[in-house]
Amino acid sequence: MPTVTKISKQKKIADRYNIFLDESYSFSVTEDILIKYNLRKGLHLSENEIEKITEHESFHRSYIQAIHFLSYRMRSKREIETYLQKKEVAPDVIEEIVNRLEREKHINDLEFANSFVRDRINHSSKGPRLIVNELKDKGVAVEIAKEAVKQYGYDQQVETALKWAEKQMKRKSSHSYNKQIEQLKLKLTQKGYQNDVIHQVITEVTPPLDKQEELAALKKQADKLYNRYKKRYSGYELKMKLKASLYQRGFQGELINEYVADLDD
Repeated sequence: MPTVTKISKQKKIADRYNIFLDESYSFSVTEDILIKYNLRKGLHLSENEIEKITEHESFHRSYIQAIHFLSYRMRSKREIETYLQKKEVAPDVIEEIVNRLEREKHINDLEFANSFVRDRINHSSKGPRLIVNELKDKGVAVEIAKEAVKQYGYDQQVETALKWAEKQMKRKSSHSYNKQIEQLKLKLTQKGYQNDVIHQVITEVTPPLDKQEELAALKKQADKLYNRYKKRYSGYELKMKLKASLYQRGFQGELINEYVADLDD
């Protein structure tokens, strides 16, 4: 039966010990494992005892890695599982570690989701649908994600989306008034807001149409289109082609007609 002939403390890792059996290095353990199994010089160990100790040590090491991973921020159950898989921890050991972490309340997907939503509310302009999708990507169940996002109320959504939309509207644009509103609606939808919030924001953020600015934007785009189309079209066909393209860009018929009428002058 193998005998412990030497126990030496590792230099780089303070609470880790090398175990020598019959004068040869066999395995290493943490101080907790050393104490738990009363490992000492002269102790005889059977093969089953050695296997049990090394399995316990492997579990303990992976568990500590998971705790370290959790020390930076809260994690979802799926994130912990994925992290341990990358560390090549056996599936049954991962399951055992995750169960222990849940029992010890180190991981709780509802608490994680609630914290995640609060962070997004305070540090992003994302809407609830996008936040729910982010939680789903992290392995959080849909029902838990939807429960957590309830804390993101309508008024707060409008306030956040409005701040973002105001910044967007301050940017210079060569697009038509209608096109700018259409693009803003699309972006708000992509950011995860519902139609009622989008409608409220658009109502509050949209300034009255400035005819001079709109006409300047139209002229800028129409001049480019005219120079492109006149190489292939002329007369009535050229005007209709111009009108169709400008309508598609959201310009109003009255302004389009003014521009096209000026072509005859």
